[in-house]
Amino acid sequence: MLDWEDLKYFLAMAEHGSLSAAARKLKVSQPTLSRRLTALEENIGAELFARTRSGLEMTLLGEQMRHHARHMQDDVHAMERLVTGHDSSLSGSVMISCIEAVGAVWLVQQLGKFIDQYPGITVDIKVDNAVSDLLRREADIALRMFRPVQNDLVAKRTVTMNYGYYASKSYLESHGHPQSLKDLGDHNFILPHDEILTHTKTDPRRVYSLSRSATFRSNSMMALSTAVESGYGIGAYSCMMALHRPDLVRLFDDLVVFSTDIWLVSHAELRRSARIRAMYDYLGDMLSSHSDAFAGRLASTAA
Repeated sequence: MLDWEDLKYFLAMAEHGSLSAAARKLKVSQPTLSRRLTALEENIGAELFARTRSGLEMTLLGEQMRHHARHMQDDVHAMERLVTGHDSSLSGSVMISCIEAVGAVWLVQQLGKFIDQYPGITVDIKVDNAVSDLLRREADIALRMFRPVQNDLVAKRTVTMNYGYYASKSYLESHGHPQSLKDLGDHNFILPHDEILTHTKTDPRRVYSLSRSATFRSNSMMALSTAVESGYGIGAYSCMMALHRPDLVRLFDDLVVFSTDIWLVSHAELRRSARIRAMYDYLGDMLSSHSDAFAGRLASTAA
C-alpha cells in the first residue's frame, strides 16, 4: 500500500529536480528525503529516478506517477480547504504570507489587538517576497503587490504604498543636501534590483536614469532600507516606514518615486473559516485605517 507521505516527498523531488531543492521546500533533511524515496521505490519494486552525476532524472514510471501524485495532492488540498472552511471555532493557526517590506516589522507591530481579542488563534507570519500558493495551502491569507488571476481566490485592494527619496541626516551633513533631481548625479545612490520594481506603478528606468552609479544594490527592500538608514547614500524608502525614523529626511518635497498597491488575498472556501475570516477582516480594516501613512500623507521628517 502506498503511503501518501512518501508520495508527497516524491512529488517535491519530481517538481524541484533535486534532493536539496525539495529538502528546502519541505524543510526536512536530504537524508530524510533519500530514505523516503528508497522506501517508496522498494515498496513499488521499481526506480522512479535515475541517479546521475547531474542529479535526479525521472524514469518513465516516475513521470506517470508524478501526474497522478499531483492530482492526489490537489485533492488533498481541496479537502483541507473544505474542512477548514466549515470550521466555526476561533482557535487554531492562521498563516499570513506577506511581502518583506510590510511583514518583517510593521505588520507584527499591528497585530497586538488581534492577539488580545482572539487568544485561541496562533498568528503565523510567513515573510516572503515569493508568491505563496494559496490553492496548495502554503498560506491562508496573503498580502501581495498585485491582483491574483485565479478564479478561486478572493482579493481586495487595500492601500497604496508610496516610496520617496530619503537620506539620513548624517549623510546629508557629510555630502550636502540636493536641491533638485538633477543634483542626484553628484550623490551616492542606493538602487533596487529590477525584480523589485516589477509590480510597482512606475517605469524602472526613471529610477536608474537619475543616478550616476550605484553605491549599494540589493533585491531586498529591508536591505535597501537599512542602507539608507546607515548613511550609504540616497535611495527610495517607504513613506510609511519613514514616519518612525526621525533620523531620515525626505527629499524633493512630496515626490513619489514609485508606488505599489497592497492586495489582501485568500481562498474563497477558507474565508468561511471563523478564524481566517476574523483575520481577513481585521487586516482589511487595519490597513484601510493606515492608508494615509502608507501614502506618506502624514507629517514626515524634515531636515
